[in-house]
Amino acid sequence: MGATSIHVQAVKPGSEIHNFREKELDYVRPELSHLNESWVGDSISHRLESAKQRYFDTVGQKMQTKAAPIREGVIVIKQETTMQELQQFAAVCKERFGIEAFQIHIHKDEGYMNAKQWTPNLHAHVVFDWTQPNGKSVR
Repeated sequence: MGATSIHVQAVKPGSEIHNFREKELDYVRPELSHLNESWVGDSISHRLESAKQRYFDTVGQKMQTKAAPIREGVIVIKQETTMQELQQFAAVCKERFGIEAFQIHIHKDEGYMNAKQWTPNLHAHVVFDWTQPNGKSVR
């Protein structure tokens, strides 16, 4: 994949709705949505509950509300970027940083009209479990 830039933030409540295209968006060309691809190992809600339970079992109290155990990164990709390449990137993230990707969504149907020309916004969303086995955040 070469040099990769990723912007990571706490996962937003509507993330799965966006990633699975469960809501119509004005910057999406539905005729291109068949080019999108998803890999899902778990749901965000299940992974979040698991992290909270592991934290409670370890620390004996609830996880702080400001904690961000699930985070989502957005990576700019090329038209030819494959799911396998993104899964390899995710494997390196787990090995190097201890964060586990459990969802990857390739979006090739987003973009914008600029002077009568469609400019695609090719990117992938990678959803990470940002916790250690004990439920505490990876630092």
